[in-house]
Amino acid sequence: MVTTRPDGETNAGDTARSRLVVEHDADRWTLIAGAAHEGAAHRHAFREYLERHGDPASDFDAAEAVYGELVNTCVRHAPGEITIEFRWDEATLIVVDARERLRSWPFSPEDTRAESTHHAYALISAFTGRIHVTRDAGGGTRASVALPVMKAPLT
Repeated sequence: MVTTRPDGETNAGDTARSRLVVEHDADRWTLIAGAAHEGAAHRHAFREYLERHGDPASDFDAAEAVYGELVNTCVRHAPGEITIEFRWDEATLIVVDARERLRSWPFSPEDTRAESTHHAYALISAFTGRIHVTRDAGGGTRASVALPVMKAPLT
């Protein structure tokens, strides 16, 4: 497991003071951030992780687009704490918004930019088939999607 802090140090003993923690191994990739925009800044790192561990037949472009649309929706509508996790066992991307603002997504009453919200939802649905939005057990809203990727076979 590799943990990276904002100062570039890895596997730090005390990451509680950090606003950003990224952990990854061959089975999962996790980002915990104090603000959703920090998750958006790691879009390319997520894709690099998928390419490193994924089967070349996977649709990495679609997976990166889904990550970007889902996380950027949080940036626009739920800019607080965010947790992003991807697990290879089900090829599932999970985004948890700690502020519970995405629970009514894509039809949020506070959304003054409905067109962009519907656009993001349509893209995610087109690439993944469906998006599942529920209340997270720890509070907030949990959005999960199955990405069009497969783990590379072990050699």
